[in-house]
Formats: sequence, structure tokens, C-alpha cells
Amino acid sequence: MPAPPVAQRPPEARPDLTAYLRLASCPECSGRRRMLVEVDDQLRGRCLECGAALTLPLATERQSRLIVVGRAGQGILEIGPDD
Repeated sequence: MPAPPVAQRPPEARPDLTAYLRLASCPECSGRRRMLVEVDDQLRGRCLECGAALTLPLATERQSRLIVVGRAGQGILEIGPDD
């Protein structure tokens, strides 16, 4: 019995690290953790850190600096828009 065909992976491209999207922070406490609920066919959000109601729970913001933080809070890698 012949081996099953192996799916070809697309070539791995480097991600564009100059700009990326992330969830917008809470206007009250700047937290990014949130709870999402659907109420009467509307999506509602609440901040899990301070409890504030989020008017646009899935709002995003464009970021131009990427910082990778390790387990103990130390910065491991920082990439800016001109790097």
C-alpha cells in the first residue's frame, strides 16, 4: 500500500513586524483583557481588570513597535519601525 501524499507547506515568509494590530486598551485602566457577551444580537464587552463597559469591544489599534517580554518581565527583543 503506498504512503499517503504529504501536503506541501507554503514557503514561510517573514512576518511584517513593522506594524501589527492589537485590541485597543480599556479607556479607564488601559487593560486589554475583556469579556465578550452577546445580548439581544449585539456584542457587548466588559474590561476584566476594572469592570468598565467597552463601547467598541473589538476595536483595534495599529502598533509600530513590537516588544517580546519573557516570563520574569524582562525585555527579550524590541523591534522598532526603523529596524
